[in-house]
Order: sequence, then structure tokens, then C-alpha cells
Amino acid sequence: MATSTLGAVSLSCRPSIRMALPLALLLLVAAAAPVIAGPYDAEIAQVRTDIGEKLDLISDQQDRISGEQDRISGFEDDLVALDHQIIDNDSAISTEDIELRVLPVRLELLADQFIRVLASRSEPAMLHQTMAIDAYLRNDERMNAVLTQSAQLAADSLDGVRDRMLYDSVIDESRRRLDLIDAGLRLSADAVRGLRALVVEAEGRRQEAIDTLSGTRDSKPPIRVAIGEARTAIGDARTAIGDARTAITGYEAEILRLEQLAVTLTWTGMQGTDIGRPALAVKIDNVTRAHPQSGLNAADVVYEEIVEGGVTRLVAVFQSTSAAVVGPVRSARTSDPPLLTGFDHPLLAYSGANRGTKNELAASTMVDVGQDAVADEYWRNKSRRPPHNLYTSTDGLWAHHPGRTAVPPAPFVYRYPGQAMHPAASPATGVSIDFGLTEVGYDWNGTGWARTHGSKPHVDDKGSRVAPANVVVQFVSYGWSKADRRSPEAHTTGSGEAWVFTDGQVIVGEWNRPAADLPATFSVDGEEIRLSPGNTWVALARKGTATWR
Repeated sequence: MATSTLGAVSLSCRPSIRMALPLALLLLVAAAAPVIAGPYDAEIAQVRTDIGEKLDLISDQQDRISGEQDRISGFEDDLVALDHQIIDNDSAISTEDIELRVLPVRLELLADQFIRVLASRSEPAMLHQTMAIDAYLRNDERMNAVLTQSAQLAADSLDGVRDRMLYDSVIDESRRRLDLIDAGLRLSADAVRGLRALVVEAEGRRQEAIDTLSGTRDSKPPIRVAIGEARTAIGDARTAIGDARTAITGYEAEILRLEQLAVTLTWTGMQGTDIGRPALAVKIDNVTRAHPQSGLNAADVVYEEIVEGGVTRLVAVFQSTSAAVVGPVRSARTSDPPLLTGFDHPLLAYSGANRGTKNELAASTMVDVGQDAVADEYWRNKSRRPPHNLYTSTDGLWAHHPGRTAVPPAPFVYRYPGQAMHPAASPATGVSIDFGLTEVGYDWNGTGWARTHGSKPHVDDKGSRVAPANVVVQFVSYGWSKADRRSPEAHTTGSGEAWVFTDGQVIVGEWNRPAADLPATFSVDGEEIRLSPGNTWVALARKGTATWR
């Protein structure tokens, strides 16, 4: 089958600005999918920062435990030293006790010896006393004269002299014995005084040992208290480490959850792995006779634009999902190239266009997969009246460009489950838009925004209500197409007001698109608006044509 392109087409992928996050925060997705920055990298980075802080806390607490264990070790060494000191003090007290028990015995023995020495003095003292008395008595004049005369006697009187010499020797011996005994008494007295001094010294040493022992024992309780405090600190540190590890386990689970959540479809924010293929835009008829349409509920994004006569035409853009039947397919308009070129050379499926529109399409970066380019991918449903009966298939059109494996930038960003709504959000129940001949409304039903077309519920060919997760009213201005002065042309570059309806809330912000080669961004005071995961319908409405409630 023949294919054609609208203008020079480069199949290389231009990375989305929204996904240009630091390389360190890239998530690993399925092996078959390209590695791209995830939508929750900032949250994961914050959780990893929290993990780092907990790891630092664990390190600090481990250092604290080590320090307290060192303190305990020092305290235990102090207790061991005190125990040794107590043993030494007890030994010293015991030694002094033994000494104090021995010294009284020695004193008693010394007293007995003193008594014996003193008793032994009585005999020589008595003799000395007797001899002294005798000497005194003998010292009278008569006796001395007798003794003097007797010294002159003859030899036969020498026996008397010998008696005197014996007498003198007895006196000298008794005196010598007395002197020895007195010396012994003095020594005994000195020994008693020495023993008594030893007793005093021993009692002093014993008291000193008792005082030291008491001080040593008094030193142990504060050390034990300090050990208890250190062990309490260790317990607290271990508790803190346990809490930190528990928190880390929770953080790791949160990272896993975010990583799993991060594996979402770029174009809808739903869980799943992106399929590398281009965006495919299909122009779908939206007049009442074209209802019910096919494939609308499978589209990632549906734009509603004004065409001739105040009716609207739909531009259903597919990327993450397929639709076996899409239609009825109708003609292109000059509003399409500036609206779609930001999606990196999207495929455009349509049925016919006037010469001016074809020239506009050919000059754009879109890829032509219209009926004229790939006729075999289109068919007509004979049960419906033309021109509202032409259909196609997304997979059939994608099959013509198998080399396009990049995921194009999406028009919106999405919240992950549990992420807070934009702070500018306020409750809303619905919105009504008057395009002219076509009036539509959306009412929040708890899960989506149920659409009405005219006064009737808008349902697809399977009877399913059109109820997108998000509705965006993008207020734009319209001019007239150069290709057909009767055809309105939406101006989708520049900036303007936007109402974003999501999860039962409305966020009044602005859209901004300085150049056509990138999608528009939606924000409030510079803070990007995130939508709920799911499909989105965008009303390209004139200002003043919509009201919300």
C-alpha cells in the first residue's frame, strides 16, 4: 500500500520537556520499554532523601552506642579496679585485725615477763638490802676498829678477811644482778611502750583502711548508676535505630509503590508500560446524524473544535490504547496542524480536505495516513448513510510506520493516587459549553464527567456513556481559514484562560503555548496542573461561551 507524508518528516524522537529530569532519578521500566524519567521522580528523590537521613541517624546512633559501650567498658574497668582496691583494703584490714589481735597477746606475754623480771629482782634486792643493813651495822666505830685491828692479825686470822671478800663479792653480784634486772625492766617497759605504739599505729592503719574501703564502696554506686544510664542510652539508641530501620522499610515500600506507580502511561497517567509508537489523530464527525460514534472512549485525548455552521468536529488522539473501529472519519481543517504538531510528527487520519487545507497539512510536520494515503485501511459501513459511514482501525494505521518506536510528548501531566489536588481547586458539579449550533455539557458522576450532546446523553456505538476522567475548557480565539473563508480556524498557540475539571473539582488557570512544536502547558501562578489518570476531552471554546457550576 502506498503511503505519503505531509511535509518533510523526521522520525527521530524529540524528548519531552516535561520529562527532562535529572538522570540520577530515572526509573527502570519494563525491559522492552524505553528508559524515561518517571512522573514521580521528585517524590522518590524526597523519599530517598528521607532514607538518607534515617541512615545518617542510624550511623549517629551506632556511634552513640559505640561511645556508650566504651564508657561502660571504662566504668567496668573502674569497678574491677575498685573491687581489687576493696580486696586490698579488706586484706589490709584483716592484716591489721590480726596484728591488733596479736599485739594484746604480746603485751600480756610482755607483762608476764615483766612480772617475772620484777619478781626475780626480789631475791638480789633482799640480799642487797640485808648486806647493806649488815654493812651499816658493821660501819660503827667499834666494829670498824675491830676490823682494822683484825687486819693486823696474824695468818691465823686471814679466814676473817676471806669472809669479808666473800661478803663483798656477794654484795657486788647482787648489785650486778639488780642492774641487769633493772635493765631488763627498762627494756620490758620500752617494749611495752613500743607494742602500745604499734597498737596505735595498727589501729590507725585499720581505720584508714576502713575509711578507704568505705570511700571505695561509696564510689561504686555512682559508677553503677553511670553504667545504668549508659545502658539506657544504648537502649534508646537501639530503639531509635529500630525505629529508623522500620521507617526505612516503609520508605523502601513507598519507593517501590511510587516506582510501580511511575510505570504509567505517558498519555493517560494510568498504570501500564508505554508502547513506543506515534500519536495518531483521527478526525471524527460530530453532527447528530453521525452519532453514535466508534472508538471515542478508547482515545487518550479528544479535542472538540468549531467548524462551519457552529457545529463541532472531534479530533480523537490515540497513543496508549488501540481501537479496532474508529469513526465516522471526516475531513481535515486548517485548525489541525497547529493543534497537533506539538506531538512529534503525529499521524493524521482523515477523509478529504480542500486544496488549501491539503497544502497546510503538507507544509506541517504531521504524517499523512488519511484515506487517500492508505485507502485500504478505511471501509464504509453500509448500514449507515454516507458521508457518516467511513471507518478505520488504529492498529492498521500504526502498522504503516513500524519504525516509529518513540513515545511522543503528551498534552497533560497526571496525579498519582493519593497526590493532593492543586491548591487552587474548588468543588464543581459540571460545565456547559455553547459552540453555536452544538451545545454540550459535562456533569460529575463520581468517577467521570458524563457528557451530553444537545439535550441527550452522549453514548458510543456500544451504548457506553462518554464520561472522561477530565474535561479541559481551553478558551481560544477563532479566525478564518485561508483555505476556506467560511471555515473557522482555532488559534491554539499563545496563551489564554483554561478551566480544568478533574475529580469533582475545577481549577481556573491558564494555558500557555509559545510555539506550535510543543504541547500547551496548564498552570496556576506557574504551578503546573496535574489531571486525574484517565482520558481527557478538551473543548476549544470561545471566551464567554461556557459556564461552570
